[in-house]
Amino acid sequence: MTDTPRTQRARLARPLLSHLTLNLIVAAYIVAALNLGFWGRMVAAFHGKPVQIGIFGLAIFGLTLFTLELLGPGRLQRPVAALLILMASGASYYERTFGVLIDREMIRNVFETTVTESRHLVTLSAVFRIGLTGVLPAALVFWPRVRRVRRWHHVWRWPVGVGLSLAVIVGGLFTDYKAFSAVLRERKEVMASYQPGATIAALVKFGKEQFAGGDPVARPIAPDAAPGPHLAAAAKPVLLVLFAGETARAQNFGLNGYGRDTTPGLAQREVINFPDVSSCGTSTAVSLPCMFSPLAQADYSRTEFLSRENLLDVLARAGFDVKWVDNNTGDQRIADRIGWERVDPEQTPAVCVGECTDEAFLPLIERTAATMTRNTVLVLHMIGNHGPAYYLRYPEERAVFTPDCRTAEFAECEVESIVNAYDNAMLETDRVLSATIDMLAAADRVLPAMLFLSDHGESLGENGLFLHAAPMFMAPEVQTKVPMVMWMGEGFRDAMKFDEGCLRDAARAPASHDNLFHTVLGLVDVATEARDGALDLTAACRIRIAS
Repeated sequence: MTDTPRTQRARLARPLLSHLTLNLIVAAYIVAALNLGFWGRMVAAFHGKPVQIGIFGLAIFGLTLFTLELLGPGRLQRPVAALLILMASGASYYERTFGVLIDREMIRNVFETTVTESRHLVTLSAVFRIGLTGVLPAALVFWPRVRRVRRWHHVWRWPVGVGLSLAVIVGGLFTDYKAFSAVLRERKEVMASYQPGATIAALVKFGKEQFAGGDPVARPIAPDAAPGPHLAAAAKPVLLVLFAGETARAQNFGLNGYGRDTTPGLAQREVINFPDVSSCGTSTAVSLPCMFSPLAQADYSRTEFLSRENLLDVLARAGFDVKWVDNNTGDQRIADRIGWERVDPEQTPAVCVGECTDEAFLPLIERTAATMTRNTVLVLHMIGNHGPAYYLRYPEERAVFTPDCRTAEFAECEVESIVNAYDNAMLETDRVLSATIDMLAAADRVLPAMLFLSDHGESLGENGLFLHAAPMFMAPEVQTKVPMVMWMGEGFRDAMKFDEGCLRDAARAPASHDNLFHTVLGLVDVATEARDGALDLTAACRIRIAS
């Protein structure tokens, strides 16, 4: 059949490419346009060595081509190429905008986030830029026609393509293996910023962990947990309000010497401040479970956490009524065996317009103190300083530091206004903690105490970084230093026989998330072999009564 002029024009409009040519074009686009962060870090790593920069860049081009050849044989080529472009484009946008690198824990955050949290990151700017650099090029991959070889050619064409691209990688790296291996070993941020490789590696690691870990049955810890002598002798039930803070960094906490007074309420109350506390991780998905686990940071993994009980289980075994209430992304499986609930917007509609601020916790605390009859630990997971929408964490009329960035689009705000919004959110946390202390101090039915500890910090533009979740090997201190505050009522202190002066002295020493499990057990006097006195920050401060 003779082609019509229209058919001929259509074929002329769609170029005919070979399989290899299309892969070369896609690889060139990904390496050149979607890896600007990688190029910046790579050039810095090989500063003043243009030949090494060129050879390493060629090896990375070979790695991208290798990925395309390996994952996209035959008719899988264009779907795989489009997916890799989309993957690299999204990762590149968030890396360039916030300095965020994709690793296993970032992938976990993606899978475990809520709609409320994610919508602050899916902004008009993100949609436009990912659409322009990702969706459009991915669609264009399907535009040219690809010359397909016969089936038997695939028997040799696919392994040859994979082998040749692999040879480019190996050949490039072995021209100066000593220098290149040193960079790969010592400057991990270079390959951590390479896309789509870093994202693929993170997905594989996350998948392996999920598959290997499955859903293990938590084995019991502290089977001997029981009330200690002071708790057993207490004339009234004990109430510990444990605030799991969110994204509060120590550097912007007024009690720690910050230039702004972001903790005026706490400064007027007799709290014990811990100025040098390190987090277990830089994201909620890591830090929060690690905080409540008996595992130290060096031993922590998601699988190990899930395979054993945690602080809440031990408290429940010792007779405490344990309750987890959440105003954030959930309990991260910490409360698997006791259950948890979200704050109820209907109970506090005035502070739950759109999203609830942490003020929604206050009626619950007051109600608990007024009605509880058993020893109780109330764990409150705050929204705190969760970004990028810091402005939603406090009422606009209570903004002290202005102008404050009132959008999740950081590109529309000066860094100063972003910091202003962050500090206003810190003031709101101070307000909630101060109000809690006042309610507890006035409660005459219970022996009250309060503990506040943030899960991780936040970058606010330092070195071009924003938000958190940087890999721990390169995380700045603003993401790993967190505030911690303790308060105890006079009745609680007397019943538990604590020397407050000793506690204040002990608070000056460096501490970390490793201490929380043991310190809470010590604070409420739970006796168990699982409590390590060396990690219990209260252990040395009980007044010994002569027998």
